[in-house]
Amino acid sequence: MAARMSTPGMHKCSCQSCGEHLEYPPDFEGTIVACPHCGQGTELHQSKFTETQAVPATSPPPMKGGGGRGSVMPPSRGRAEPDPLAAAAPRTEKLTPESIPAAEPDAPNACVNCGEVLGEDDNVCVECGHRRPTVSNWNGIAIFRLVAGIIIACELLVLILQWTTTGKPFGLRQRTRHATLLKLGLRKELTPAQAAAAQSGPNSPAGSVAKDPDLLLKDHRLTTDKNNGAQYIIGTVKNISQYRYLAVQVNFALLDDTGQVIPDANVSAYTQTIEPGKDWPFKVLVLDPDAKTYRPLPPVEGVR
Repeated sequence: MAARMSTPGMHKCSCQSCGEHLEYPPDFEGTIVACPHCGQGTELHQSKFTETQAVPATSPPPMKGGGGRGSVMPPSRGRAEPDPLAAAAPRTEKLTPESIPAAEPDAPNACVNCGEVLGEDDNVCVECGHRRPTVSNWNGIAIFRLVAGIIIACELLVLILQWTTTGKPFGLRQRTRHATLLKLGLRKELTPAQAAAAQSGPNSPAGSVAKDPDLLLKDHRLTTDKNNGAQYIIGTVKNISQYRYLAVQVNFALLDDTGQVIPDANVSAYTQTIEPGKDWPFKVLVLDPDAKTYRPLPPVEGVR
């Protein structure tokens, strides 16, 4: 068998997988290529003994066809075969800032541009100047929480205004506030006599009524019928609210000639309904002969 002849200036090594002989140009030194014998990847690296005997070449000689068995040769011009070394050939590309991929941040406070770890209070990276976003990305849950928070805050504001004010459009009247406190157990229900005593002190004039009522006792007086001598308490109740009131009743305590309340001698007038803004003229018969005068027992009762 004739001895194989090696091409001058070519490097030689053995495949790391199958051990077959390989020859390659010096420019491919240190690259990984597919072995033409077994197809496995192998690193082109000649032994130290071969490196000392190799003659340095100023330029790589052209690769000739017909080299020895195992030579890594480019395909002939007659056939278009893939070059196994083409993928391993060194490439020189010009790097630009846009072509450099951004570093993946490994820490929670790492810069998303260069990966430098920032402090808790740092907003600008000292390495690349990238400003860290201070607001997280909006998503459906964040928007829902924001809208729900705004709605709850507005409802709380309306409740505060209703409870602390008496004017329109949010204010609650005293009767509504009193009814709410009764339902919550924060206030005790008073009888008409107790309410009158609490609202009209010893120095208060007779006929004083609760502040800001819906049903207002406009006028009242004691009169005597000229025909039969019967005594009546007559007057007018006005509905100053925007609601219809049902089962309206006005109460009076009868007093003797000394100004003392006659026990169990209260009288009242009743009507089924009063429309918003309307007046109700009432007339109450006084049957007790000891009654010389009277006193209203506010507030005027009614259901809306």
